[in-house]
Amino acid sequence: MNKKKIIFLILIAAILIFFSFNTTAQNLKIHFIDVGQGDSILIEEAGGKNILVDGGDRADEIAAGIINYLKDQNIKKLDYIISTHPHADHIGGLVDIINNFEIGQIWDSGKIHSSMTYENYLIKIDQENIAFDTPRQGDKFRIGKSEIIFLHPDQKLDNYDLNNSSLVFVLKYGQQNFLFTGDIEKEVETELLAENPNLKADIIKVPHHGSDTSSLASWVKVLKPKIAVIQVGENHYGHPAATVIKLYQNQGAQVYRNDLNGNVVITADGKNYTVKIDKIANNIMSDKNISQKQNYSKKVKKELININAADASTLDILWGIGPATANKIIEYRSENGPFEKLEEIKNVDGIDDGKFDHWHDKITVE
Repeated sequence: MNKKKIIFLILIAAILIFFSFNTTAQNLKIHFIDVGQGDSILIEEAGGKNILVDGGDRADEIAAGIINYLKDQNIKKLDYIISTHPHADHIGGLVDIINNFEIGQIWDSGKIHSSMTYENYLIKIDQENIAFDTPRQGDKFRIGKSEIIFLHPDQKLDNYDLNNSSLVFVLKYGQQNFLFTGDIEKEVETELLAENPNLKADIIKVPHHGSDTSSLASWVKVLKPKIAVIQVGENHYGHPAATVIKLYQNQGAQVYRNDLNGNVVITADGKNYTVKIDKIANNIMSDKNISQKQNYSKKVKKELININAADASTLDILWGIGPATANKIIEYRSENGPFEKLEEIKNVDGIDDGKFDHWHDKITVE
């Protein structure tokens, strides 16, 4: 082989290697990780930055599953963690995740919660001296080849409960918009539509695990997403609602669910996208949460929290009930006898109508 031919072949090989690396670099990957009843999303940004949105529930096996998944993707550093709001099914695994990866910065809703899970999360951030910020409506950040625009909340955080305080943001890459919604409900969806009448999303993380407290018909119609991903697992809340799934399907969206499809991974180049799933579901409406909806009340009755018998760690599961309030409930029933009516729990210091309304259908006195 002559010298000119060797040089030519080397040049061809170099060009092929260059374009191979360049093509890979142009791809954005979003992993909707199957964490059961909770949220955790890995964004591998096209410029090489890694973003984790939420950290699943506090069960050890959930955190371990997320950590192993990240390591399987060869993630060594999380440049950003976005903690949408402080419910345990969104921040529960973050302490273990922080222990296992280098963390660049944490973006948090800034909404205070009284749970031990939230307290431990803040302590860990302080111990590790991780940069911590609370983005607000209108804040924009250039991250690699993408732009993140925060749509919610505004400065008036006290106006919202924990779900509605969720950080909501659009990730823009090329001509594509990816919308991340935390657990917002219809109240905030209405506000967002009023403030952003031309809001569109190619791909949406469906709010609040597909609950019928979210996903207004007008919201879905305006967004008109091509892909709708529901992060959901086995639960007694009835998530996702059949009506919500139909709303997205009627607008032409392909709906994916972690409980039926496993991990859902979307790869995008700024114009087009591909979707990879672990499992094919012949009927996205067919799981037991929907097919057994007519027997839902009987099922829930068995899983209600008995406020006359529950220990502090069980009571802490209820929205807005941290360790201190859980102990007050136990002290109240010790001093006054068992609760005879559900409403009696509002006599406990720290429990108002708002908290009671949030979970009165999840407790029992029997």
